[in-house]
This record gives sequence, C-alpha cells and structure tokens, in this order.
Amino acid sequence: GEMMCRDNNNHWLQPVRDGRPTPKSPLMRKQPYHDRSDTSTDSKKSSVGGDDCETGKWRHKLEFLKEMIVGVDLILVVIAASVITFGVNQFGNEWLSFISDSKPAIGTLGALFSFALVFRTNICYSRWWEGRVLWGTIIVSSIRVAQQAHLWIKEPALVHRLSCLSIIFAYCCKAQLRGSGLEHETEGGSKLLRKGVISQEELDLISRQSGWQPYYCIDAMRAVVSAGLKADDKQGEWKKNAAQTAMEETICKLADSIGGCIRVKTTGLPVAYDDILNTTAAIFFVAACLAWAPGAGLYNPIIVLIVYIIVKMIIGVGSDMEDPFGHDESDLPLEKFCEEVDRQITAVDERAKLITFDIANGPSTHISAERSSSYSTFPVSSYQDCGDDYIESGRVSSETEQLSS
Repeated sequence: GEMMCRDNNNHWLQPVRDGRPTPKSPLMRKQPYHDRSDTSTDSKKSSVGGDDCETGKWRHKLEFLKEMIVGVDLILVVIAASVITFGVNQFGNEWLSFISDSKPAIGTLGALFSFALVFRTNICYSRWWEGRVLWGTIIVSSIRVAQQAHLWIKEPALVHRLSCLSIIFAYCCKAQLRGSGLEHETEGGSKLLRKGVISQEELDLISRQSGWQPYYCIDAMRAVVSAGLKADDKQGEWKKNAAQTAMEETICKLADSIGGCIRVKTTGLPVAYDDILNTTAAIFFVAACLAWAPGAGLYNPIIVLIVYIIVKMIIGVGSDMEDPFGHDESDLPLEKFCEEVDRQITAVDERAKLITFDIANGPSTHISAERSSSYSTFPVSSYQDCGDDYIESGRVSSETEQLSS
C-alpha cells in the first residue's frame, strides 16, 4: 500500500510504496532540471534586445535537453552494444541465420514495449492534466471568494482580510505541493510580508502549526465569513443564509482542489509497473542489438544509442509529469499561478474602491426621451392592468374547465 512520510518539520515528502523506496533506474530517474525561476533574471536582462532574449530561450532549451540526456548510462549502452556487435560479427557465423530469422519476434517485442511506454506516458500526462485542472479551480475560486466578500460583507476590514487570505492560500498551496512551507525563502512568504498581505505573527503561526498550511487559510476564511455576516444587521436571515451557502460552496471547492493536488503528488505509479517496463526495456535492447548487428555492422552501437536516447527522453518527460508541481521544465508554473491570483484579487479590491455608485443599478445618468420611449410604449400601470386581466381571465377559464369536466 501507499505510505506517506514526513520529516521533522512536518513537510510532506515523496511516497514510499510497499514499505520500500521507489527503485532508481537509468531510464526512470528524476532529472535535476533547472528551475524556470532561475532563468528569470537572465530573461529580464536579455529583454532589452529581442535577439538576446531568443538566444537565452534556446540556451535554456539546450541545457534542458543536456540534463535530460547526458548520463553515465549512455557510455554503458555504447560499450555493451559495441561488445555485442563485435561478438556477433566475429564469433557468430554459425548462428547468424538464426539471429536474422528472429527479427519478426523482436519486432513483436518492440511493439509490446512501445505499447507499455505509450500507456505509461498517457497515465503520467493524465496526472499532469488533473493537476492543471485542479489549479485552475484554485485560481478561479480564490478570486471568487474575494468577489463574494465585496458583495455580501459590509465591514471593510473583514473584506480586506478575506482577500489577503485568498492570496495566502494560493502561496500555501504552492509551498505544500513542493514539500516546503510558506516561511521558506523561495515560497513567497517574505514577499507577502513585504506587501502587507500577511503579518509576521501569522506567518510564524502558519509555520509552527502541524497541519497542512492551506487548511489554516480555509479555517480562517470560514471564520471571516461567519463574523462578516453576523456583523451585518441590515440583511435578512434568508439573505445571510444564501450568502453563507454560496461562500461556503466556494471555500469547499478550494479545500477539495488542494486535497486533490495532494493526492496527485503523494500517489505515484505502481512500482510493479515500472519494474516490468524496465525489464522489458532491457530485454528489448539486448535482443534488438543482437538482431541489428549483422546488418548494421559498426553502425549498430550508434543506432542502439539513438533509440535508447529517444526512449529515455519519453520516459523522463513522463516521470516529470507524474509529479507536476515541482521545478522541472515540464511542471506547472505555480509561481505564475500565484502571481495571477494576487494580481486579480488586488484588481478586485481596487475596482471596488473606484466604483462610486450602486453597481446593481448602474450610474444615474440622464436617459433621453427617444431612448426611454424604446423601452415602453405605455405606462407601467398598463403592465399591471394587463397582468391583472390575464390572471383574472386565467382563473375564470380554469373554473369553467372544472365545471365542464
């Protein structure tokens, strides 16, 4: 079964499956890609000239491919393929015909290996896509909470508090999914502190509490909503209940989304599946090297190496998509997501300050007689008279139908 472990700082780590760590393989290992944020400074410096910016992008892509492909396993593959090719061409005259006749069987083995590889990649992509959808819900719901606060909570301090908690929640989700905490220097806590979104006391409290940090924000949001609706005596009970139900539904979406993200992160692929794929890959490359050696000759190690590199890149990208919340090139841009939440919630607050009229009725402007005449051709009382006549005629007709029946 799946087991999740934590260190002394209550930070969630990678899962340990069936009581043993995930096996490491040259094909399956996680590549230490550069964080996209590391190149942000270079991109800003090179943004002055378009050519320099493009050069920086291509340089970053080349570094990404280099770190994905280069490894000691490439040397081992070349050496093994060279030894097999030399042995077949020098000492395999008796069974060269047997090796040539086995090519259809090796083609079938390659088809099975390709199917397993594509199936694994599709599973990893579905996990990456699920993480993307869940973060989309986090972004939309965080902004919606701030909008609902401006609509139903009349206390400005509580409205501002709920907007800040929505921003903090997004950054806490990013830190949680990266096995860190909001207090870490790379997770945005210090930036929120400088902007006044969070206080030092609350940041220390979030870092000290043992639970998941995003759920502290969930509890605080519910407390703010409850206090804000109780403080408003002008609204009726049914309006308060409707407002609380709508805001609770949005907060529940936030809780469900971060819960789904944590599930995606902590539950990986079954270990047995990766073991089977590694074994199939080893058998395929050995058999393919034997089958290709008589025909390819000295080019056989190069052909085997090219195929190995392609398979390694496909498996490497799939392994990165298995956990889409890290710093790798193929991971989700969580920094941009959090910045967009901050930007949009700040825009909601600023828009509320700019509006000087009742947004429900719109600005009180003079409507010309020609435009108002297009709305109605007779007084409003005529609508009421017509409505009364319609109701009365409907009542009489229904009574007539009952008598006839």
